[in-house]
Amino acid sequence: MNPLTLLFAILGLTGFALGAVLTATGPYEMGVIIMGLGLVFQVISLVRIKRAKAKGQQ
Repeated sequence: MNPLTLLFAILGLTGFALGAVLTATGPYEMGVIIMGLGLVFQVISLVRIKRAKAKGQQ
């Protein structure tokens, strides 16, 4: 797997978890924003994995 794709996946998981903790314990709006950014990173990594898989099958 491409290291950049792996980095996006790790950032996505970490961002979502950090956002969930902040939403539950601290500033609600900041937690929701960070959770959203985590989901964006997850989508980017999934798109990159899908493209790599399609490219590998050709």
